[in-house]
Amino acid sequence: MKSAIIYLTDLNEAELSKTMIFDRYLIDYSIAELKRLDIDTIYAIGDIDTDVTVRRESLNEVFEELKGTKGKTILLSPFYPLISKEDYERLLEKEENAVFVDKDENIVPVFAIANDKLSDYDKVSYEGVEIKEENAKRFNNVKDISVFRKIIRKRINERWLDKGVIFPDPDNTTIGLNVFIDRNTYVHPNTVISGRCIIGKNNVIGEGSRLNDVVIGDNNRIECSRIDNSVIHNNCYIGPDAIIFEKSELFDDVSIGSYVRINDVSIGKRSSINHLSYIGDARIGQDVVIGSGVSTVNSDRRSKQSTIIRDHSTIGSNSSLIAPLTIGEYAMIGAGSTIDSDVRDGDLAIARIYQQNKKGYG
Repeated sequence: MKSAIIYLTDLNEAELSKTMIFDRYLIDYSIAELKRLDIDTIYAIGDIDTDVTVRRESLNEVFEELKGTKGKTILLSPFYPLISKEDYERLLEKEENAVFVDKDENIVPVFAIANDKLSDYDKVSYEGVEIKEENAKRFNNVKDISVFRKIIRKRINERWLDKGVIFPDPDNTTIGLNVFIDRNTYVHPNTVISGRCIIGKNNVIGEGSRLNDVVIGDNNRIECSRIDNSVIHNNCYIGPDAIIFEKSELFDDVSIGSYVRINDVSIGKRSSINHLSYIGDARIGQDVVIGSGVSTVNSDRRSKQSTIIRDHSTIGSNSSLIAPLTIGEYAMIGAGSTIDSDVRDGDLAIARIYQQNKKGYG
């Protein structure tokens, strides 16, 4: 039987254990590596809020529970988040009780103890197991966040480099722990990819982009843009400086121009939205062209309404589409129009006053 006990000594340690590094609490780094081991139970002592451990009030309570059982238990503090599964395995492999030591023979207080010796853990002798200096680092206070972020970021990026992802400047590229990236995707500097993300192959993610909770297909180019909680299919071009939010979905070959903001929008194949447009709460068909400076007027401050633009339609630049609104297939909206009534298939809609030139008024 193999067990692990993670313990906190006071409320200050409990608060420190909830420090966020990348997408994970500090304490969850230790738990994640322990879960990769062949361990029967992970016990938590102290104010540890996680559903993958068994809560107990004190160390003695666990010692009594394991008394008389065969096997070993790892006893650790959660402030050594860089210790790996392989390190723990080497500790457990020792026949004697074992403890980590650094290259200078200093003790790193993470122990593997025979279950029948647990109650005397502070009295028994231990065999030293050497651990890398980097892995033995202790997280002492929030000032250490930058140090640990740098180490963890390097490990994550090296793993993706080995799998064929391309980082021109890995020291200035941040990839979260719950991100998958396929081969031959370029991720340029000052990009942050966080949350739960799946990114396909042959993409180019330009410098300064921010991606969070996204699914991205293959062969896309994203230029210095922000995408959150959305799906991008294949062969799309986005940006620079576009913002895509709130469960939006772009199908194949969609083009999004500079400074476009999209919020809860579905966009069909081969459609394009040109620069400086705002499109919210809309369903856009295939082969639709939306000109520069177009806005969907989707909120009256009490509720939001939807705009539907069907296949092959064209929306002229600087038009305002006042929802709820449906624009039919092959319809066209004249530039500078304010449209508040539905437009049928194949119709041209123009809603603007005629130009008047006043002689001498200039």
